[in-house]
Amino acid sequence: MNGNGYRNNSGSYGIPPLYIYIGIGIAAIIFVSIIGGLLSAGVQAYFAVAAGILLVLANLRDLLGGTNGSAALMNTMIGAALIFFFLGSAFGWVWYIPALLLLVAAAPLGLRRADVYTVYLDAARSMTTNIRRAVSGRTRLP
Repeated sequence: MNGNGYRNNSGSYGIPPLYIYIGIGIAAIIFVSIIGGLLSAGVQAYFAVAAGILLVLANLRDLLGGTNGSAALMNTMIGAALIFFFLGSAFGWVWYIPALLLLVAAAPLGLRRADVYTVYLDAARSMTTNIRRAVSGRTRLP
């Protein structure tokens, strides 16, 4: 309301300008933080993310198709670990935890432990089956 009792509808959707400025400031801080993290990651981290993306993309089809599953699963897990390594280099140490967990989980596949591999592959297949059912609408999500 202005001084004469009329509302001023200047296109701000009823949000006080102070809140808009605070939102813009927070968004700018987040944007600068992301850009700063990407710029502070070393060349090794960018090399790791490129190798990780290539490993995941090259082995995902074999993993989902079921051909040569052991190597495909191991390579996909190592590729995902490299991607998480990049995120750790750019955005903080907390991203190193999933990278380390993925490498530890991929170790039995590299050592040719068939029983551990079978458990991993069964879990991956059941997860993809559930995702396919959810996407196709055969199963309702809770």
